[in-house]
Amino acid sequence: MDQPAAQIKQGPGEGWVAAQVPGRNRRKYIGWTVLVAYSLLLGYRSLYHDAGSGIAGIGLWELHDSRRLLAWIGGLVLTALYQCAYFIPIGFVAAVLVPRGRGRWRRFWVRLCALSMAGTVAVLICVVELVGSGRQAVVLGLVFPLLGCGLGTWMGATWRRGRRACLWFLPKVVLSIILAAVCLGILIGLSLDRTPLPFEAAPVTSAEKRRLVDLFRDKNPVSLEDGRICTLWLTEHDLNVLLSWGLSLGSPAQKASVGLAPGSASLAASVRVPLGAERCRYLNLELAGGVGVEKGVLRLDMDRGRLGGIEVPRRLLGWLSRIVAAQIRLDRRWKPFLEATQEMRIEPKLVRLAYGCVRLPPELRRELLGPTAANEETLASTRAQIDHFLAVVKPLPPSQLTFGLCFETVFALARERSAQRDPVMENRAGIFALGILLGHPRIKEFLGWARAERDEDAARLALARVVLRGRSDWTKHFCVSAVIAVLSDEAVSGAAGLLKEELDADTGGSGFSFSDLLADRAGTTFAIRATCDEAAARAMQARLAGGFRVDDFFPPAADLPEGIPDAQFQSQYGGVGGERYLRLIEEIERRVTGCAAYR
Repeated sequence: MDQPAAQIKQGPGEGWVAAQVPGRNRRKYIGWTVLVAYSLLLGYRSLYHDAGSGIAGIGLWELHDSRRLLAWIGGLVLTALYQCAYFIPIGFVAAVLVPRGRGRWRRFWVRLCALSMAGTVAVLICVVELVGSGRQAVVLGLVFPLLGCGLGTWMGATWRRGRRACLWFLPKVVLSIILAAVCLGILIGLSLDRTPLPFEAAPVTSAEKRRLVDLFRDKNPVSLEDGRICTLWLTEHDLNVLLSWGLSLGSPAQKASVGLAPGSASLAASVRVPLGAERCRYLNLELAGGVGVEKGVLRLDMDRGRLGGIEVPRRLLGWLSRIVAAQIRLDRRWKPFLEATQEMRIEPKLVRLAYGCVRLPPELRRELLGPTAANEETLASTRAQIDHFLAVVKPLPPSQLTFGLCFETVFALARERSAQRDPVMENRAGIFALGILLGHPRIKEFLGWARAERDEDAARLALARVVLRGRSDWTKHFCVSAVIAVLSDEAVSGAAGLLKEELDADTGGSGFSFSDLLADRAGTTFAIRATCDEAAARAMQARLAGGFRVDDFFPPAADLPEGIPDAQFQSQYGGVGGERYLRLIEEIERRVTGCAAYR
């Protein structure tokens, strides 16, 4: 006969186990609740919070600046650490939820099960983020979430093993961090050399710049008509001059060179890394392998790589090549350019590039230009500035349209709107409006704004006669340089003005003009002073509210040499970088910085 349940004899400890079952179930219930709630929280964050918003992007204008590039890389590292930390709780809770295991192998399989559970949740959250952002899957995007899950699983498994294991956990973590730091230090030490790579960078002369400008003339992919295919042939020398030209905008202690062979290319680059007041090292990079594009599909197969004294294994290079190629193919910033590329083929000492029209959405254009690009709020303020400006100047006779009146009108509205808005943004919008109306209408293309108005075109004819110290060309130089400085930075704006003068020095041009360079420099300095921070922006608004005095913003320039042909520029001034050229550049800088508005 069956005995009542209350009379069943229980073995040693069985009553304690039975009493603990409800508590264990509660812990599992709480654990599952925490896991689901935290996963939903991360999923919500992925849908409604841009994962990359914590670190500003870097635009094409800024790649030449080593300091900005290093700051951007540091920001990416911090973002990666944040992504790793977000997923540590998921790994921890997953390790707590799985059943315990006795024995080394049993514990190993239990931890593997917990890691698989946490990894599955991480993948699902990443998929939600990709769907919400409209991007495509990239393998590299899962690395740091999975690392966070692994660290969390280790922490959770250690916590379950008891107090003694937890006491040893912190020393293990500290030891792991120390070992990682030592290994990183060794890698950094091996990757930095005492001397740069033994090659000479291609010289960038005024003649080379003019030749490259002529080579790319009328072949801008953004300006091509739909259906038109453009073919461009670039020699190895062309590519090396372009590299030297681009790197010359930043630190002079950096150089790069490419080599071309049938179906493959090589890259050598050296960047000076200062380590103190007098010490420095060089980051030397050498890469070689196959590269090409066929109907929008990128092929990348690196077979040789060296970073300083570290030789990268060929198998690792092959794996990295596939990952990087996939990253580029799926990245929405590269996608329009790849889709427009019909063919990129490398021949001996020559690259053949066939491409069609590239259409860049406004948001992608801003992303490529970086954080300095005009956002929707800035464009709205620019539209308001243009509408207000046209309403003010339309009834005025041409004789009353002065350079000072234009700046006073724009910055008066900027000051009024700054009562409720960001003064830096309002000043940027005012500079954009002046650049469009007084400088060049194609500035709209850089802003990603295609609006065209008849009133605006009609007003531009009258505004073309607005002069600065009696010269209408100085008005354009000043305003266009100011816009470029706002969109990019001081170095790019100065380089653009110098390129314009080097082109003018060619046969048939107006000749090299140091007075035009002063106008460029004055416009650049004005833009920097008016937009560097909130206090400076309000100070510039207040100064212009008191009236525009030309001496405060634009020093005398009529005595500077201009109309210099290229041969004379080379012989008498030593070309760009010559001794007499540098003396005049120092004089221009002295005059501009001496203006009252820029002190």
